[in-house]
Amino acid sequence: MNQTSIPDEITFVDFSCPHCGKPVSFPVQFVGRAEECPTCSQILVVPKPGEEVGAKLPIPFETARLRFRRLTPEDSSDLLEIVGDEELVRYQDWYAMDEQAVQKWLVDDQKQQLFQPEPTFYLALELLAQPKVIGFVALTLIEMGNFEVTVSMAVLINHNCQRQGFGAEAFREAMEFVFNGLNVRRLCCWCDSRNLAGVRLLEKSGLRHEGHFVKNKFMKGEWADTVQFALLQAEYCSAA
Repeated sequence: MNQTSIPDEITFVDFSCPHCGKPVSFPVQFVGRAEECPTCSQILVVPKPGEEVGAKLPIPFETARLRFRRLTPEDSSDLLEIVGDEELVRYQDWYAMDEQAVQKWLVDDQKQQLFQPEPTFYLALELLAQPKVIGFVALTLIEMGNFEVTVSMAVLINHNCQRQGFGAEAFREAMEFVFNGLNVRRLCCWCDSRNLAGVRLLEKSGLRHEGHFVKNKFMKGEWADTVQFALLQAEYCSAA
């Protein structure tokens, strides 16, 4: 996170990159955070002082029914069922994709590192019972400063797999990954106010309703209201 200003007279953690083995140093405030190795550009997790080697990004990880992992080119047909569904993406600020657009997305995603300013970092939601991707989690860096990171998160589930608890299961585990796996200070989520299922998911997941913005976003030919939800890492850990 070389965009963060580092004050004078600060304690650093010295360790080796788990990918290239080269020496790395980050401010102690970065402990537990996902950062980019300045030598090999791979993502590592800054260890506690005294540990000799940093950790690799804790991906993949699992729930009782889902595996969270990076997208691959082989996911094209499963993703097309999701992002090609006009009704499913009705309240998204992007239009349904065709096969060519999905394939381009997957190629571009292979180059994406976690918490780069642009574009979004995606995690596939794959069923453990069968090799099928039924949705994805989208993480986007929205603020970074004073050693703290704020991210935006969204979850999208295949229409055929809804009303089975997958959305809530995925969202809960993604929150655990963001707060405890990546040591993120604040999580924000935005939702079209007409997306009642999305609003209910955010409410049930324990996020705080922070605002209702009237016709503040122009989407698909019309001005739409959006609602904002958020949660602090301290609040999440306290509730847990």
